[in-house]
Amino acid sequence: QFRRALVGERWTAWMHLVRRLIDVQLSDQPNWTHWKLARNGIFTVKSFYMGLIN
Repeated sequence: QFRRALVGERWTAWMHLVRRLIDVQLSDQPNWTHWKLARNGIFTVKSFYMGLIN
C-alpha cells in the first residue's frame, strides 16, 4: 500500500521501475564476477591498462 496516490508522473515512474525489474531473477546462489578482459576472469591493473590502450 502506498502513502501517496500513484497518478501522473508518479504512475509513469512506477511503471518504468516495474518494467525494469520484471526480468530480474533472484537466487540463493552466491554472487560472483568475471573480469572479461583477462582469460582467468580475475581483475588486474595490467588487464585493465591493456583494455584501455587496445
